Amino acid sequence: MRRSKKKKVIGRTEYIALPRLGIERVEAKIDTGAYRSALHYHRVKVRRGEKGRELVVSFYMGRKRPTIVFRTFKRVTVKSSTGHKTRRWLVTTTVQLNGHQVRTPFTLFDRSDMKYQVLLGRKFLQGRFVVDVAHKHLQDQ
Repeated sequence: MRRSKKKKVIGRTEYIALPRLGIERVEAKIDTGAYRSALHYHRVKVRRGEKGRELVVSFYMGRKRPTIVFRTFKRVTVKSSTGHKTRRWLVTTTVQLNGHQVRTPFTLFDRSDMKYQVLLGRKFLQGRFVVDVAHKHLQDQ
């Protein structure tokens, strides 16, 4: 019998930090239907750097407007719930949620017309968290 690790219960939205992006607090929507997490971006540019190609990404989250350089990235195809396929950049960064630090992959997507700029999917949740959709901000205590 496999011993299971106790999972933290989180709400349908939680406040998180994205330390590498300089974001101390942003509200994220938890989406158990999404495989990967998604992150709103303002501008993406690929350039030639000292060590090969670099992905330069500008983020707008609240008052913060950081520009971050990723040296490890790739393009992936993402299929929406309606069946529409899009090509997106995939990067990895650290998420902090009430003492938990998780390195997780994010696709970059223009979420400016959506309520939440960060969406956390199943790859982030897997083996760590259980979602109680009746509540919000359970880890913001």
